[in-house]
Amino acid sequence: MLAENSTENKISSQPFEMEYESAAVKRVRSPWPGYKISLLAGDFVAAIGGFLLGVWVTGQNISLGQDSGTVLGLLALSLTTIIFFQTYSLYSYHLLFTRKMHLTNLAKSFCWSIITLGIILFLFNSPRLLETHYLVFVTTLLLGAVAFLFLSRFLWSHVLDLLLAIGIALLIVGLSGMGFKEGVPAIMANGPVCSICFLSAMVLLTASRIFMVHVIFYQWLRRRFRGQVVIVGSDQEADNIANHVIEHNAPFWIVGTVGSKAKSGLKSSVPKRWLGAIGQLPVIISQFKIDDIIITDEDMDKPTLISLLDFCKSAGINAWFTPKLMPVIDIKIYIDNFCGLPMIRMCSQKNTWLFNKLKHSVDALISLVFFILQLPLFLIISLAVKLDSPGSVFYRTRAVGKNGRVFQMYKFRSMVADAGNGIHKEFVTRLIKGEIGDTADEDECRPLKITDDPRVTQLGKFLRKFSLDELPQLINVLKGDMSLVGPRPCLPYEYECYKEWCKKRVSVRAGITGLWQVTGRSSVSFEDMILLDLYYIYNRNLAMDFNILFETIFVVLGKKGAY
Repeated sequence: MLAENSTENKISSQPFEMEYESAAVKRVRSPWPGYKISLLAGDFVAAIGGFLLGVWVTGQNISLGQDSGTVLGLLALSLTTIIFFQTYSLYSYHLLFTRKMHLTNLAKSFCWSIITLGIILFLFNSPRLLETHYLVFVTTLLLGAVAFLFLSRFLWSHVLDLLLAIGIALLIVGLSGMGFKEGVPAIMANGPVCSICFLSAMVLLTASRIFMVHVIFYQWLRRRFRGQVVIVGSDQEADNIANHVIEHNAPFWIVGTVGSKAKSGLKSSVPKRWLGAIGQLPVIISQFKIDDIIITDEDMDKPTLISLLDFCKSAGINAWFTPKLMPVIDIKIYIDNFCGLPMIRMCSQKNTWLFNKLKHSVDALISLVFFILQLPLFLIISLAVKLDSPGSVFYRTRAVGKNGRVFQMYKFRSMVADAGNGIHKEFVTRLIKGEIGDTADEDECRPLKITDDPRVTQLGKFLRKFSLDELPQLINVLKGDMSLVGPRPCLPYEYECYKEWCKKRVSVRAGITGLWQVTGRSSVSFEDMILLDLYYIYNRNLAMDFNILFETIFVVLGKKGAY
């Protein structure tokens, strides 16, 4: 029974049957363990030291007592050298052990730091440029804006990096303007001096990183910083992963395997024993202090898989999958890698309460601004709907939201009045039950929507092509019923047809757009749509939300999968 006005009806699948359930204790792991704190401290020292070295090399006379403002400004500039380290996984345990990958990501981070520094110097010198080269300044800004619009579609994965660079530059320039009443110190706008300081910091950071990561952590203190891993499965893929970790001297220890007794153990170069059945996993995790779980068992059914993911999340364990277990994710989106092996990562730890509050605040702010900006379009569409056919302007329907709570969802009416939902109900019921798309003469990827619905008006077809019928859902976001990004809301009769593992997709707020809209929209299968939604739920973050929102623009303009 769906809950109308209560959030008490929590959606969760039954966990896999666990033996010794009382032994399952939630592991509270700090998001910043010892090695991360050590690395961060070393990075701060190297960055600041590099800038001070650059000042000394260039012969700048700075007195700590008399020029404290200049020193603080240089310290702020020095932090631009490490601001992208987190973005490029330079504090991620499983990606640091390979020197080539470590240095490659370090170089990428430095490239964006250079761009950030360039923007800062440009902004510091822009008043003089406006006075002496006004046309050049304006032309540069216009050309930059046009280039950004054209290239963003092809370099969309770097758009957030560019926005972060611009944001940091504006923040430093703004704080400098407020902090220095008598004007920004000349040294902070001196391009050659800042460039030498930045180069010195890069050299020191690279040397510091190589020494700390590849000498201290992975040679001297290797046993101290080695992660414990268990593999769920004993197939050839499990053997390959274990051999890869051993041969590449990765900073992980494969404790053993969990799963069926009939397929026990691994035949890797260093044999690994069978630790127990999957029901004993809580005891195994507690006993061996497991940090990560790798799942390779292709025979595991989806309810067990989802239950295992839920357990990993509650226990603070990272879960990794081989791509063949979820091929739609491998095909549709970028996947992570585990010690150089392409893998799908889920259940990464985060402060869920804080993230939900921040996400809701960002949703409300963006929705309010966008709603005000598109208000003229909103009124035009309302008038067009009213003139096109008899009936109300808005279509209101009951939809299933977070944790099964039913809310009233708004859309512009795109069908004839009193059309009824019989056609749609029959279609989605058959689709969810697998009665559509299973026969040989049907398309392999049957759309998740009715492609030629006789109830849709001519204006409605146009609105649906560009998803304009969904603009009123901004009201739902402002009310807190929906989010900008999330699994699409389902209708009550759809929800009633869901298998238990599919109901996991309503454990978060429904969204106006989502991962499956930008990766396949209506052209993926129903189960693939569920898997993409679950991938989003387990890995959601603000960076992913902004990427999805950005990609949605091109999906809508391209009318991809719209019916």
